[in-house]
Amino acid sequence: MNDTLNYLYGLRNRGSSYGIDRIRRLLPMLGNPHRRFPIIHVAGTNGKGSVCAMLDSIYRENGYKVGLFSSPHLVELGERIRVNGKVLPLHGIEEYVRFIKPIADEMEAEKVGLGPTFFEMMTAMAFLVFAERKVDLAILETGLGGRLDSTNVVQPILSIITTIALDHCSILGHSIEEIAREKAGIIKRGIPVLTGWLPDAANQVIREDADSKSSSLESMEDHQAIEFPQTNLVGDHQKRNAALAYRAVLKIAKAFPVEREKVRKALGKVSLEGRWQLIEGNPSMILDACHNQEGAIALQENLRNLRESVVVWLGASGEERALEVIKAVTPYAQEIRLFEIEQPRACSVSVLKKLIPENFLGRVTVGSCANFDRELKEVDESSTLLITGSIYLVGDFLSHLRKHSMPLGSDFQDVL
Repeated sequence: MNDTLNYLYGLRNRGSSYGIDRIRRLLPMLGNPHRRFPIIHVAGTNGKGSVCAMLDSIYRENGYKVGLFSSPHLVELGERIRVNGKVLPLHGIEEYVRFIKPIADEMEAEKVGLGPTFFEMMTAMAFLVFAERKVDLAILETGLGGRLDSTNVVQPILSIITTIALDHCSILGHSIEEIAREKAGIIKRGIPVLTGWLPDAANQVIREDADSKSSSLESMEDHQAIEFPQTNLVGDHQKRNAALAYRAVLKIAKAFPVEREKVRKALGKVSLEGRWQLIEGNPSMILDACHNQEGAIALQENLRNLRESVVVWLGASGEERALEVIKAVTPYAQEIRLFEIEQPRACSVSVLKKLIPENFLGRVTVGSCANFDRELKEVDESSTLLITGSIYLVGDFLSHLRKHSMPLGSDFQDVL
């Protein structure tokens, strides 16, 4: 790894610092690239990545040049920044880092901690890419929360809040109301906002915030008859995400008209790795980066509909998150193999073992991320293997598959 990438990843290793003051200082020094294209801004506990991918697919199918900023990445850093589905290649990332770094160094020299974080660097980079490539529309996914997320410096044409549930509580708050206030931070004065199916307490917070900013609010719950478009993504939650994405498209149809048939076609070929991603083979594999309570509910629903037992590979960050995923998979697992992922908050294998219910009748074994080849050889070829609990475990396994040239049914490796 060269010095430029070492610098960027050094920012990541230094940790995150929640807030938008730094990026507000950085962007004017870069020429305010975020003001040079229309934006749809998407927040939510779950579903925001899926809705962003659906919107990206819809507008690309209708002939628009679309920028997509999402996080985190699964395998390649450039997956976070895409134009018309093509990821930013490594040499492109290096060029943008070299461009931004002198300004970042000046900020840091003023005061330690004043320089941009890793995520702020990536956000600024996305804005520069989208401005230089002259995208017709950019779709931005928040990284964490909304109010103090580094993407929350934009003036969008539409704000979307997908779902609200308890997650990242140490940062966002320990109640639905507190978390809703953080998500509501993306609502801008006079800009329409669209929400998915939210808890009553969250709806009240969002409505009060929208009213205070004179922003028209539309909730999917306002409609008695809702059209649920078909999508290639699996699960009832994805049908809801598709309905939300379609409604968003209708809300801005005057500015960005689309053809209904092309919307249908686009929703049938959404590219989204790591969300109940099916990979044919021996064994057949399912990759699902479910990692919180709401995601665990969707995972359990998909397992119920699968109607077969599975071998589970599981790793997790944080005991509470791990427990939710374990509760979701144990009724359907014939074996659970535990992995300790290489992340600061990763649960150890011993902790994960303690979380497995005493009445679980299947095998509990231990695996290693260092040798997926060996681990795969121990899985019966007639089985279905589910890899879940952590986006990092799923990402590491996807990286392994790519290195071994296994077909993934994805265009994520296309580069700009």
